[in-house]
Amino acid sequence: MQLAGKTALITGGARGMGRVTALELARLGARVVIVDWEGEAGTRTRDEINRLTGRQAAEFVYCDLSSLAEVQALASHVQARYPALHILVCNAGITDPVRRLSADGWELHVATCHLAHFLLTHLLLDLLKKSAPARIVSISSDAHKAGPGLDFDDLNNEKIWKGSPFSNGASFAAYHRAKLCNVYFTLELAERLKGSGVTVNAVSPGYFVNTTIYRNLTGIVKWGSWFVFGIGSLLRLNTPEKGARTHIHVASSPDIDGVTGKYFAYCKEALPSPLALDPVIRKRIWAWTAQVTGVGE
Repeated sequence: MQLAGKTALITGGARGMGRVTALELARLGARVVIVDWEGEAGTRTRDEINRLTGRQAAEFVYCDLSSLAEVQALASHVQARYPALHILVCNAGITDPVRRLSADGWELHVATCHLAHFLLTHLLLDLLKKSAPARIVSISSDAHKAGPGLDFDDLNNEKIWKGSPFSNGASFAAYHRAKLCNVYFTLELAERLKGSGVTVNAVSPGYFVNTTIYRNLTGIVKWGSWFVFGIGSLLRLNTPEKGARTHIHVASSPDIDGVTGKYFAYCKEALPSPLALDPVIRKRIWAWTAQVTGVGE
């Protein structure tokens, strides 16, 4: 019960690695707040946690993280209900070959994976500081290494779809950019929070983890993904339980006390891409995101 008395919030906590993370943090004694836009799955996960722990260990809060207004409402709910927050796991993510826009007009990958977590973290920062020592865990991916980086003339991911109604390649490019933004955010925020008692680290869960994030893929890419994920699952190589190990390690292990501004894979420190280490780009994307979200100036 090493997390007894602690409160943790996990975005995208209804399914996949977020669900596994919520279950394990609750098993370790934490009170967990599960945030997701899948209401039925979120309610099931909440009830499962409460049943397995034998206590009211979990709350589910519905939130469409792509909406900045809903993120603000979520933060207000947490601030009103919880006197402390010790762990924030920014886990929610999407891959979608159809170019969709959020309620605020932002392409859904950048809105959900990047803007939402930037805004939510800042809105909860005072609570995290008050609760220190506290940890922010940003779930990135080694996909952040698999592309040319950001295009500051196309931060809303218009050009990469090239006018097509859908594109698996554009979806991956948008995902790559969003996951790269997660690392930029982690490194910059870690510098800004030095001495606050709040640490910030990024995580890669590994390759081809069999979660529902890929369910919107189409055509041969979809069938190929199902084959790879299916074989991996049969061999127990890419289960959500294995993928979430690094989430849980960075969120709860005493070995991570005081460690900040690092990138972890397979429960060990790893190197992010050289692109992610460029301080000029990092500060430039921070300034753009602060302008868009109205926080972090």
